[in-house]
Amino acid sequence: MNVQTRLDSKQSAWQVTKRLAGVFCFVLFFLASCSTSSTGQSSTNTQPFVVQQAPKARLTYVAIGASDTFGIGADDPQSENWPTDLAANLGSGVRLINLGIPGITLHQALSIEVPIAIDSHPNLITVWLAVNDLIDSVHISSYTHDLDLLLTRLQAGAPGASIVVANIPDLTLLPYFGSSDPQVLTAQIQQYNTAIATLVKRHHVIEVDLYQQWSELRNHPEYISEDGLHPSTLGYMRIADLFYRIIK
Repeated sequence: MNVQTRLDSKQSAWQVTKRLAGVFCFVLFFLASCSTSSTGQSSTNTQPFVVQQAPKARLTYVAIGASDTFGIGADDPQSENWPTDLAANLGSGVRLINLGIPGITLHQALSIEVPIAIDSHPNLITVWLAVNDLIDSVHISSYTHDLDLLLTRLQAGAPGASIVVANIPDLTLLPYFGSSDPQVLTAQIQQYNTAIATLVKRHHVIEVDLYQQWSELRNHPEYISEDGLHPSTLGYMRIADLFYRIIK
């Protein structure tokens, strides 16, 4: 995506983060005010505040990705991103940790997202990181090295987790790439997807072939948001379905 698009995406992510931080701080302040009197002493006239622990998750699911994992393009990115839809498809008791960061590349995710994913002790990890690398013209050898390293670290740090990796869909179907040479773009996509398929096989993980399975974009323009690049709310639901069909 171009510089302006990245800035807009990052600003959107930052705005969401600030809103969440504000809510969290308010809750902490409210709880503190409930447990002390106006003089700052603990109140003896109120019932003790009991914190009920959430039930233990049946499955911890971590999503590693960029803006399309974060949910950019949806009507409400917080609740209508595809990892959230996938978690719902997987049933009750799923703890979702969505690490999608708009504008991030695979190399950056190695130091930013992967450590958090491992520390979360996941049962399921999805990885969808390639489109930004292609747009940024990351050399295929560098991308291959980093993806190999990412999968190696995940398997070493979370040996019990199932890992699912998605490839690049047919970007020639997106309005955002309308001015690109379709033959050149297709060749670039195939380079990346060949590298992804090779490493998926080497590491014995699962692949979601979005290039083949999401070719229906040709007949469903409603799956793409107004920016011509990111999925829409409906598009994210469809992507979640494609992941679920492979995972289940």
